[in-house]
Amino acid sequence: MDRIYYFAYGSNLHPPRLAERVPSSRLHGLARLRGHRLVFHKRGGDGSGKCNVHPTGKLQDIVHGAVFSMARAEMRLLDRVEGVGHGYWRVARPLSVAGRPIRVFYYLAQADFIQENLAPFDWYHALVLAGARGHRFPADYLHRIAAIVTVQDPDTRRAHHHHRLLTRPPTGRLTRLRKT
Repeated sequence: MDRIYYFAYGSNLHPPRLAERVPSSRLHGLARLRGHRLVFHKRGGDGSGKCNVHPTGKLQDIVHGAVFSMARAEMRLLDRVEGVGHGYWRVARPLSVAGRPIRVFYYLAQADFIQENLAPFDWYHALVLAGARGHRFPADYLHRIAAIVTVQDPDTRRAHHHHRLLTRPPTGRLTRLRKT
């Protein structure tokens, strides 16, 4: 099976969330995207704030993420739910995973979908935070995510579905990859 690598930094950090969308996904390792910061300013189809890796050009700005391998054939599934061409662009670049460069793809918000005054729904924020905690990201990074102001989703069915994902155990907890 032909596999590719996806750098998750938002709600897809939570393995049950990503597995629901891309069944072949497997955690490969952790990576950092320098010169970017995590923001919740991408307008989602539901009107709430979604994550974006906002380019700053400052090397001290870092977005922590998890790299998942997945079947190349399933990339179109993820593209569809992420809204490629309708909210996000798919970007490819090399990132270091366990000291080795790996070509990954990730999603970057399109300028027309960036709105600075957005807040994420509480369930979305909880998925991002659960994923970041599960991958044991640095404490200061977790505090910055936890400090984001959220709003309740008026669609209680959608909120209930996503809150249930938080009760599912993460699949395949990451063990640090060794440098070779």
